[in-house]
Amino acid sequence: MSLAAWAGRTFVYRAPRERDRCPACDSPRLAALAVHRLQTRIDGRRTGLVSGCEDCGLVFVNPAPSAAELSAMYAPTGEWAEGRLQDAAPAGPPKPGGSGSWPRLFDPIRGELDVTRPPAGAKVLDFGCGTGKFLDVLGACGWETYGIEPALDDAFSRHRRLFEIPSTPTFDLVIVHHVLEHVLNPLGLLQQLAASARLGALALVAGPRLDTLPVHQDYRYVISRVHVTSYTSTCMIGLLARAGWQAVAPPADEVTIAGGRKTAARMRLLAKRVDRQPPLPARPLDAAREALRGYYEQVGPAPPRWIRLAARRQERRG
Repeated sequence: MSLAAWAGRTFVYRAPRERDRCPACDSPRLAALAVHRLQTRIDGRRTGLVSGCEDCGLVFVNPAPSAAELSAMYAPTGEWAEGRLQDAAPAGPPKPGGSGSWPRLFDPIRGELDVTRPPAGAKVLDFGCGTGKFLDVLGACGWETYGIEPALDDAFSRHRRLFEIPSTPTFDLVIVHHVLEHVLNPLGLLQQLAASARLGALALVAGPRLDTLPVHQDYRYVISRVHVTSYTSTCMIGLLARAGWQAVAPPADEVTIAGGRKTAARMRLLAKRVDRQPPLPARPLDAAREALRGYYEQVGPAPPRWIRLAARRQERRG
């Protein structure tokens, strides 16, 4: 850490209960990227930071919720479950397995695996499966379907429920769809999922996309009190590599969502389980810095040069 960075962290401002190490890779090489307004006071203060890791590129709210607070939010009676139940459409009978647009999510690996025609006995795990919509269509195609979901029970009248990720190679396909932005240690989760996947298995990872922030300008979608971690494609490819997954294609600039609409706010990546770590990206935090710079150039005002000094001023203003 440079002398200037040390002085800033020591004398200018420290967020309440601020983390000094990356929650993913445990690196101490953190940078303050933005000021983050806390929803409630912590130790009498309302001003936190958005921090970034120089070694893996992870961006996260600092302080982040505790493990207990996250468990309460995603419990069956928690805030997240209540919101999902209000938003969820009534479950109807599963559609024919190959119908609809969902198979296009897997177009980059179609030559290797047609998800609508899985090999006999192929198993899929959807981590954070919600109401089980992905598992419904995959099950209709012939997959053996497994899910993990702490907040809702809806899926498990139709699919096998797991409460822990298996530690032995079991699955041929793993789905992590809009989950990683809610967890504090995405690398640990990706490593556990890698241990549960057979060599050559495939993973679909999706979530809000930080590097396209200047285009979609939805700041609260990529980083907020609920989306506690944030990812550029560079960061996500690097975290996957550290966990034993190799990205098989770069993410598209835009993806298609419900109603056929296109959006740059979401990232989808396909990765393969490999037996050795792929190369890691160089300077993985640069993409996040560039995204935030471009965002503020679009919406203004320009971010302060000294983030910690700005945080102290904001806290003094109340």
